[in-house]
Amino acid sequence: MCGASCRATFAELNTDEFKNRRAEHLDEKQPNCRCQQRSVSEFSTGPVENHEKLIRLLIAPQHHGKNGQPKASALTDAERNGLSVFRDAQVTDELILCVASGLVTRARERQSDPDKKAEVGVFGVLRMNCSTIREFIRNSELRSCYCVYDTAQTDIPSHAETFQCVAFVEEKVREDRRRQLFAIVRSTFVSVADFRNGLLRDLAPKG
Repeated sequence: MCGASCRATFAELNTDEFKNRRAEHLDEKQPNCRCQQRSVSEFSTGPVENHEKLIRLLIAPQHHGKNGQPKASALTDAERNGLSVFRDAQVTDELILCVASGLVTRARERQSDPDKKAEVGVFGVLRMNCSTIREFIRNSELRSCYCVYDTAQTDIPSHAETFQCVAFVEEKVREDRRRQLFAIVRSTFVSVADFRNGLLRDLAPKG
């Protein structure tokens, strides 16, 4: 598959026409993850390698489950507009802190109940193996269900995204894939206190 075609598809994903169905459009245009070994961003250092670790920031209360652990909804964006992650070996502490601060600020602004704003914050991360995501196959299926792409941005060169292959797939199947993958990656959870020497501790929920 020509790299130009892959980059053209990803350029389309950033237009208003597809902003609410990026995963579906990507899978329709480039099925079976056929672009993930290509560089799809002009700002990229190269495709995400299978051996890399990927960091997913977890925000409470959206991703917060029982006993301080994350819940499967932490992976839901992969079925919609793309699950944003950092490439662990490339991302700096400064960039993680900057992006996390913005996420928490926006999440607190969306919280209409002033008494609950303190409950919003980063409570940890998932630090996942890229190969775990790419190689996941749901029971009874024959192909990998998720792809990982190097969607580097001009201000976030370590940015990558995970997409579920959702074209022509029923919602209940998408949900089951998510639950099964989460059951595998939940063990990669790192609490905010233990992540990078407490880098995001000040952004943790106060409630």
